Amino acid sequence: MLLFLSLLAPAHAVQYTGNPQLGFRVDRPADDYVTGDVTLAKIRVHHCGGSTYTDVTVGQNLDPVDVNWVSIPAGDHCSVTFFWSTDLDIDGPSWTVRYAESTTHVPLATDITPVSLSPWTVISGTMTGGGPWLLVTID
Repeated sequence: MLLFLSLLAPAHAVQYTGNPQLGFRVDRPADDYVTGDVTLAKIRVHHCGGSTYTDVTVGQNLDPVDVNWVSIPAGDHCSVTFFWSTDLDIDGPSWTVRYAESTTHVPLATDITPVSLSPWTVISGTMTGGGPWLLVTID
């Protein structure tokens, strides 16, 4: 019977219990970001098994280079979507890079895969190497 039920559940569904905290930050393999600036309007938590979701209002200006935490509801979640109300600007040692998309979608799994913030643009200075990634964890 358990095998049958596990076949019905989406493979990417993760059950979060208690009072889950969603943590996120922006980084890249070079680990050379210094500071950043973005306003996060909300995070949409997509529930599995249908088209339902819960919006968690944030409405705060954040430094995306720091680890930021947002409480989300418990439940069976498949993904989250970040709704940015400003461009996401990140400063490095001698440059600034911008991600100007209004949303970023992150599929959830036991180990959450980083999501490339692409397309991005260097708006000042010269940056070499890879661009920004959104790193998400849920505790």
